[in-house]
Amino acid sequence: MDQLSLSIEELIFSFYSEGYFEQGMSLKEAYYPEVEDERLGFLFEIACRSLLAKGVLEFRNRQYRYKEDYRHFIQAMNDASHTVKASRFGALDEDVSTSFHTTQAGVYAHHTLYDQQVHQIHKLKDDQQTEEQVTTFLNIHMSDHPTSVINLQAEEFEMLLEQASEGKGEWLSFLNQAENQELVMAFVSDVRARKGKMDSLMKVAYDKNNTPDVESMIFVIPGERHSWLVSGIKENEFRIETAHRDGLRSIF
Repeated sequence: MDQLSLSIEELIFSFYSEGYFEQGMSLKEAYYPEVEDERLGFLFEIACRSLLAKGVLEFRNRQYRYKEDYRHFIQAMNDASHTVKASRFGALDEDVSTSFHTTQAGVYAHHTLYDQQVHQIHKLKDDQQTEEQVTTFLNIHMSDHPTSVINLQAEEFEMLLEQASEGKGEWLSFLNQAENQELVMAFVSDVRARKGKMDSLMKVAYDKNNTPDVESMIFVIPGERHSWLVSGIKENEFRIETAHRDGLRSIF
């Protein structure tokens, strides 16, 4: 079994069932903050019956617990050493995301559907499959080797994005510093076409208390002929280059 689909109620029940109470409580507060304990118990009864119908649970030690073949899915959601979250803008400009949890057992893709009401957890075969899924999800045109486009200070990059979001076509003088003007013109054209909106890859690491910390981030801009990677966020200077495999892999 390499895939498991759960409703949000089933996922919350699963965390409680497997002893991950903090995770379960966090999801409960996010999705059902007004639900009292009695009502929550009723939701758990429904979720339990649904999981029994799927053949996921068994009655053990006087309680319903995950079968051994399925337990690793829930463990991956709680015990990852780090997570890479890929986010993009959908057809209606809504935020669409998928996460990749790296554990001792391998990498698990975690997709959400229907406004996060359904969660699909899929164990991936290898790193290549992870790369393929990220590339497809973010619609990245990949090159084998990077080509540098331009380095911009944070305020310069923010100015470019603001201008693009407002639909302005003025050529900003600091763009003249790029050696390859043809490439920087293509980059600026794609930024304007997307009105300054960028997709992203964010790596989150966890300490021994499972506290998340953003370790690194790469912005991705799919374009007409190239895709662009924007990195160096923590250094107050942004490096823009054509999308390449090593740059994508570095986030993992």
